[in-house]
Amino acid sequence: MEYYIFCRHRLARRRAAFQAEWLLQGEWKEDRQMTLALEDALHDYGDYSAGDQDRIPEEMARILAQNGSIVLQGDIGFGTTYYEPLTIQLSDWKKPATDII
Repeated sequence: MEYYIFCRHRLARRRAAFQAEWLLQGEWKEDRQMTLALEDALHDYGDYSAGDQDRIPEEMARILAQNGSIVLQGDIGFGTTYYEPLTIQLSDWKKPATDII
């Protein structure tokens, strides 16, 4: 399973091409339009670019899912380095009742 931050305010988990779930209101849900947008970003195609998505480790996704925000700085892996702190805040976030990852 791969995890992504999309457009700095959405968390996605991707099992395969065109198969992604999004953390919406504290639950993982499928959203075809958002998944197509993520695929466009991953391939630097259409209205989205590679800079619109960041692949993150599962540990970071877990923190983000449980707390609704995370501060990224330094080398987070997958070739992404943040030289300045970047605070990620999920849109429409609701704290999950249980650990959902």
